[in-house]
Amino acid sequence: MTINRPASEQDGTLLKNRDFMLFWTGQSISDLGAAVTTLAVPLTAITMLRASTFEVGVLTAFSTAAWLVMTLPAGMIVDRVVKRPLMIGCGVARGVVVASVPVAAALGGLTIIHLYAVAFLVGSINVVFEIACQSYLPVLMSRRRLIEGNGKIATTNAVAVAGGPSLAGGLMTVLHSAARVMVVDCLSYVIGIVTLLLIRSPEPRPADRGDRSMRREAAEGITFVLRHPVLRRVVACSSISNLCDAMVTTLVVVFLLGDLGTDPATLGLVLGLGSAGGIVGGVLATSFARWVGGARALWAGKLYLGGFALLIPIGGPGWGVLAVAAGLFASRLSTVAYNVLQIAFRQSICPPELLGRMNASIRWMIRGAMPIGGLLAGILGAWLGARATLAVAVSCSWLAVLWLVFSPLRRQREMPVTPDWS
Repeated sequence: MTINRPASEQDGTLLKNRDFMLFWTGQSISDLGAAVTTLAVPLTAITMLRASTFEVGVLTAFSTAAWLVMTLPAGMIVDRVVKRPLMIGCGVARGVVVASVPVAAALGGLTIIHLYAVAFLVGSINVVFEIACQSYLPVLMSRRRLIEGNGKIATTNAVAVAGGPSLAGGLMTVLHSAARVMVVDCLSYVIGIVTLLLIRSPEPRPADRGDRSMRREAAEGITFVLRHPVLRRVVACSSISNLCDAMVTTLVVVFLLGDLGTDPATLGLVLGLGSAGGIVGGVLATSFARWVGGARALWAGKLYLGGFALLIPIGGPGWGVLAVAAGLFASRLSTVAYNVLQIAFRQSICPPELLGRMNASIRWMIRGAMPIGGLLAGILGAWLGARATLAVAVSCSWLAVLWLVFSPLRRQREMPVTPDWS
């Protein structure tokens, strides 16, 4: 089946692509709702259930464990089914699971076990949804427009991550209950479902792969990634960066509060400025790729901007915290721009029938490095101190881009583009 591209593919703007705009709008609103719940769930545990620090830590572990448990099976599911109905089903399931929290709280039956289950179930559904989302985007546009499409989605996601906690705090003040705040997330999922239902672009049905074993299907995705001369280097760069960035995230608050004596208000301002870098990175990724070429932009942004993250451990008390803010800003900018470009790269070079398993394999490998980073941060932080450990982390995160600098990609200007689906 040949997919007819909309007029926007010819006049040079995705803003006139009706189906992409619907998809982007739904995603943006759902991302904001999810960011609200990210804070509302632990707040519910602390304020309503008087959860201990250990119980909050377990709650966080349940929310992230799904990436290790569900990612590879999710890739196989995504490659076997039509993706838009799957995403609609995920939206319904997430809404029902999240809604169970305010309902249980209103009935007086909310428990910490209930929150553990919600955290794991929502995390599992999110895994399937995100992999389906990345695999579905090439249906809505030609592969030459993937950098622009991913850039727009990354920008609004960064806005949601930056603004979601503040919105959650304001809503809690108005609603007087963290559990009630999660109703907002449920409403955001409803909007996301409606926008998906309104999309008209036809989606080719995946080929029937018979009764092949799950192990064989999962192996096909991993094998494709590890055998590709550039994709395996993307995984190496991303995995090391994620590990090191998890170390930074774990220790930067300790560094600001403990070593630099920063007050909570200044802490929030510094972290907010860092989050703003992600918004800028999403906005600039497309223009940067057009300027220097998509293939060059994939490594050049991280190489030339990522080094400014070395300002983080140089920071000091008083005005010295501006160095930390600048370093966090540069780190988030280069990371989000890099993520936009590497996602577009892997979408453009992967056969359609492998998109789900390829995306799942990569996310399983690169996200699996994050818990290790948190553990290393605790060990090295206790041994070397927060400042020295941050210096190690930001240096290694920056130098990880050498995997791409010394790859076949360095000799190319533009990303390879495979033929559109047919």
